[in-house]
Amino acid sequence: MAAVSFTSGLFASPVLFGLFCWPFLVVWVLWASRRPAQAGRMARLGLGLSVLALLGCSSGMTWGQAVCLLMEACVPVLLFTLWKDHAPVRDGTSFREGMEAYLPFLVTGCVFMGLLLRPPLAALFFDGAGTVLLAWWDGRATRRAMPAWDMVRLRLSGLMLAGLGMAVMQGGDVFSSSESATQVGQVLALTGLCMMAGLGSVMSSRAELALLDVGLRFVPLFLMPLLAVTPFTQLLMVVAGLLALASLLLGRTGTLPLLPWLTGLGLLAAGTGQMLCLLLLYVAALLAAALRLGCKGLLPTGQTALPAGLVLLPMQMVLPVIMVMLVVLAPLLGRGALAALLVCMMLGFWRLGLGTLPQSLLLVWQRGGWMMRGLLFLLGLLGLLAVALLASPVLKG
Repeated sequence: MAAVSFTSGLFASPVLFGLFCWPFLVVWVLWASRRPAQAGRMARLGLGLSVLALLGCSSGMTWGQAVCLLMEACVPVLLFTLWKDHAPVRDGTSFREGMEAYLPFLVTGCVFMGLLLRPPLAALFFDGAGTVLLAWWDGRATRRAMPAWDMVRLRLSGLMLAGLGMAVMQGGDVFSSSESATQVGQVLALTGLCMMAGLGSVMSSRAELALLDVGLRFVPLFLMPLLAVTPFTQLLMVVAGLLALASLLLGRTGTLPLLPWLTGLGLLAAGTGQMLCLLLLYVAALLAAALRLGCKGLLPTGQTALPAGLVLLPMQMVLPVIMVMLVVLAPLLGRGALAALLVCMMLGFWRLGLGTLPQSLLLVWQRGGWMMRGLLFLLGLLGLLAVALLASPVLKG
């Protein structure tokens, strides 16, 4: 996917550009008409435009890129459907007053550009822009201002490191050989991409922000195969992924954080060249983040804390996909790396509380409506698909 996705030139016509850039266009239309209350309808319209674009104008894309774009196009629809706390903004408001309705489109548009634009620096620029927008939204609350600022500072520092590393990889008079320049550049770029992916860090406890953050975390991971061209960089990526998983276990108590955990596994998949694993993890992260948002909408009025079972349900539903990832990655890792990964997995599974799964599933199935039932069904189907595509060849061979 990466080899095809980041060569020069993509947009063959203004029509194709308009279809794929619908989040930016939607924000402009809503701002010009001052009708943020129509955001949900425009999200569904944008999803339809994306499907049409993928069906008719995607000849220059890989199928993995098309799946990523289709899933990302669903994010605004899922957000406005499941976000129970979102009160429609009245018509005629200014852009600043209606920003809460416009911002999901802007962030989704940045992720679209990160997945579409083939020059790596352009993809990193849009991913950084989306991170700043998300941090601005999260940091409006006084108690979240400092964590949001720390997050955006970390990721923008990663953007500068990644850009510097890609520039150093081109060589220069400072280095004795092109090989040494390439190696130094790869280390810098890898460090920057890991920082942009937010490895080992949790951005916000708000479920609606976590859903928007999935794409921003995975865009740098889809750039990783550009660096995984030597055994040295592949080893660094595996070590970084293991350290990210270990830091989540050592630095936190309570429930296992869903998105950072899947991001760490995604780095392991990228480091071992398993792009199909990375794609499945991206889809699983989006569906699980949407399920978490929907579970929050099941709370009674005035209650802010989720019951323990509902907190764990999204991670529990992703467990079959994670088990398939272990089957695929085990033969590709060294003994030390495999042992460290198994220790992290065992300690992580200890927190999943599988005994709460039946009661949580029943509660969501009874009260969640058609959207929540569909998410449960899709997560179960994703686990079966992972077995069919990945585990069966490994088990046979």
